Amino acid sequence: MKVSIIGAGNGGIVAAADLTVRGHDVTLYHSMQALKDPHQDIMQNKLKYRGEEIFFHKFTQDPKEAVEGAEVIMTCLPTNILPQMFEELIPYLSNGQMIFINGASAMNSVVLTNLLNEKRSGVSVLIGESMSLTYAARYDYENNDADIILRSKHNLFSAYPSSNTELMLEKLLGLYDTLVPAGNVIETALNNGNPESHPAPSILNTGYIDNHGDEFYLYKDGVTNHTVKAIESIDKERQEICAELNFEVLDKSARSERSTYFERDKSLKDQYNESIVLKDLLGPTTLNNRYIIEDVGYGLVLWKSIGEALNIKTPTIDSIIHLASIMLEYNFMQEGLTLEKLGIDVGMDLNAQV
Repeated sequence: MKVSIIGAGNGGIVAAADLTVRGHDVTLYHSMQALKDPHQDIMQNKLKYRGEEIFFHKFTQDPKEAVEGAEVIMTCLPTNILPQMFEELIPYLSNGQMIFINGASAMNSVVLTNLLNEKRSGVSVLIGESMSLTYAARYDYENNDADIILRSKHNLFSAYPSSNTELMLEKLLGLYDTLVPAGNVIETALNNGNPESHPAPSILNTGYIDNHGDEFYLYKDGVTNHTVKAIESIDKERQEICAELNFEVLDKSARSERSTYFERDKSLKDQYNESIVLKDLLGPTTLNNRYIIEDVGYGLVLWKSIGEALNIKTPTIDSIIHLASIMLEYNFMQEGLTLEKLGIDVGMDLNAQV
């Protein structure tokens, strides 16, 4: 399959390696607007995958070259920069192409569809998103060496609108056979594990992060007998929203066990502390980090917005948003992603609109 990967960060580079090894024709696109250049070997279509040198089809910084001829255009980008990068591609999209947003779900499909309709309404493409990145990925920049620690199992996927989900999965399952159809993009967003895992323990460990950020391990050290209670409380509010929308209701442990990030028969605290995927991840080294910026602004704020539309109170979610806003001197509720900004009518059936 001809696949263009948008974003030459850790996730995109690991995806390029994996899909190349599995026989796909991969073009890797890195925007000229990116803050950091990739490794010089990447620009020569070369990287190591688990120590073995491989060559993918093409590296480019030309958006036209990246998009032309691609069957699947897969983004591996942080939520907050996704629209900006997508705008670079819009002029070159062709009817029938497929946009797969592979990363932490935040109803990004709606954002990109609205942007496409605004900029180039005449082109017809399919857009959908998974609840999380399809890999637990590692990338050593110095050695240009990619690795996969885990392939996420039972990764919910939805197109926008959801009537296109089956059509998209017919092709995408040829890339990732662990994708599972969700009800819609609200369900994928509510099953994104980051908003419940990252902001609360980061906020509650701010003192240590400020003074010893380069020695802080969130999952191993930041999730304690006390801070895990905040995670559990956020998850209960999320579950209540899921129940009201008639989605599957599973707690954090059950969802992460199913995706194989957590081992069974342990407490939630121990699951975080001892996860072979998570425990050795260093950081965040500062509070001004995607664990807060992305997971509050595009995670918790969105969940709160959905709760408000359903008349469900979310006091713990509200408190973390409030504390993050004070500490970073940034109004997350005003600047974050809400149903209103997505153009979804909160007075109508939410599921029917997506």
